[in-house]
Amino acid sequence: MISGMEIQRLTRSRAVDVTDALAYAMHHDPLFTWLFPDEPGRADLLPLILGDLVRQSLDTDRVLVDDSGRTASLWIRRGPATAHAEESDEEPTDEDRDLFAPYVERLTVFRREVGRHTPARPHLYLSVIATLPGARGRGVGGAMLAHRLADADLPVYLEATTERGRALYLRHGFEDTGDPVTLPDGPTLYPMLRPL
Repeated sequence: MISGMEIQRLTRSRAVDVTDALAYAMHHDPLFTWLFPDEPGRADLLPLILGDLVRQSLDTDRVLVDDSGRTASLWIRRGPATAHAEESDEEPTDEDRDLFAPYVERLTVFRREVGRHTPARPHLYLSVIATLPGARGRGVGGAMLAHRLADADLPVYLEATTERGRALYLRHGFEDTGDPVTLPDGPTLYPMLRPL
């Protein structure tokens, strides 16, 4: 824990605020930049995608934030008992379908390639950990990671989107699981698992 920093479990009443902060923090993430190469499309879609991930996290495990609101992590419990919570109850609107239409091919490639590494057994999925640009490099993400891992009751799976992120996860007991995934003309992702 960083001196003076408190890690809190997000309440549903703050979900919109954290979704907006995550969309801002992840706007230049290598994976999202590849999935949605044009900035206006990315700006429209990130709040939808991250909002859905926030909902899944709140429904199945938790969202953690630091007390300044500059770092958040989304933890999704996956397995047979949570399969219903991982699927959206809402049908996408025609407007949402139109927004995603230009990116369907890339989204399909991403899901297929990453799906080959996703554990079949129950696990925690760290879908996103993000820090706003002005607060990066201060150890907040690592402190948040350690906080959640301290009481993890399942193996934890994630895909690191940078070498720097991969190095952080290695320091916290994660191991590479299979070969890295190199997306066509895009970034290399590192599927990683932290056994129990």
